[in-house]
Amino acid sequence: MAHEITVRENGVAEAAFALTPAWHGLGTVVDHAMSAEEALELAHLNWDVVARPIAYQPIDLGVEDVELADGYVPPVYPRPQPTWKEWQDNVMNVRSDNGFELGVVSSSYQIVQNREAIAFMDALVGEGMIRFESAFSLSGGKRVVITAKLPEVDEIVEGDLSERYMLIGLSHDATSAVKFGTTATRVVCANTYAVALGEGGVRELSIYHKGDINDQLDRAREILLQANEKFDDYASSARELAGHSMTGEEWAVFLDVMCPVPTKVDPEWTQYREDQILATRGAIAENYRADRRQLMDGVRGTAWAAFNAVTQHIDHLPRMGATPQRKAEARFNVTQYGPGRDQKERAFQALRRIMAG
Repeated sequence: MAHEITVRENGVAEAAFALTPAWHGLGTVVDHAMSAEEALELAHLNWDVVARPIAYQPIDLGVEDVELADGYVPPVYPRPQPTWKEWQDNVMNVRSDNGFELGVVSSSYQIVQNREAIAFMDALVGEGMIRFESAFSLSGGKRVVITAKLPEVDEIVEGDLSERYMLIGLSHDATSAVKFGTTATRVVCANTYAVALGEGGVRELSIYHKGDINDQLDRAREILLQANEKFDDYASSARELAGHSMTGEEWAVFLDVMCPVPTKVDPEWTQYREDQILATRGAIAENYRADRRQLMDGVRGTAWAAFNAVTQHIDHLPRMGATPQRKAEARFNVTQYGPGRDQKERAFQALRRIMAG
């Protein structure tokens, strides 16, 4: 899947990110977390969605257009010019700045403007209390995604911090409801948006573009509370990993679970495959024993260090691609919702079982 970030005819990408560039290298990057106004302006999302009527010409064959036995229909000249009629059930959503057609929607469809979504997120936590991490449009503006950091920060051990993000996703083409919730993923493109939706913390609001978005604040607060409870559970589990010192036997079991070395009786054994698995085991072991991040006080030698040794290896594997951007995209796809993501979950669950005995 490509990043799908909207790029205007003048080459400007409709995207803005705080502090760290996105993997695709597009958009404006600033050295601070953005205010609501900055996010809207820097991501070039300060355009409106406007509903336009749809007109059509009814088919009018005339009384002389009668099909003959052999299938021939004689032309009628001059044909009467039918009048244009307005389609009552649907309208076309278009951008106010360039007229780009976003999609056909029901005439009862309630537009949620980009600025309304940002104001909604601001009001949810408390006006001016949150700062925005990313804002961008996809597919010409058919979708708009905005993320902000929540005030809560999870400290697994002293100095080891995990951020929480709040996300809202708009679908100006009526392909989905307003998406809202929390995510641990820094959302920077269509790929990461899909990952965030897959985490389960991002939910649909109870309306499908009907009514005032501000009427949904209470429902959104409920979703936010539920998702934050999941964050609390994850942070608690991570702290349990950090509180468990791995024995040599436990580390060996963990490596065998994650990277079992095939024997020559295995029908799939090849010397190349065995060498590759041994190299992977060695790289993970090196991360566990020598990487500075796993040598932090409170992390060294723990199940949390073992988990991070695996995730670090997965995230930094070189990937194939014709360009640096393609390589970055391939790396992201594998690590975030390909086999790499599955392996991270497997590592987490394996360590919890090892701890349980």
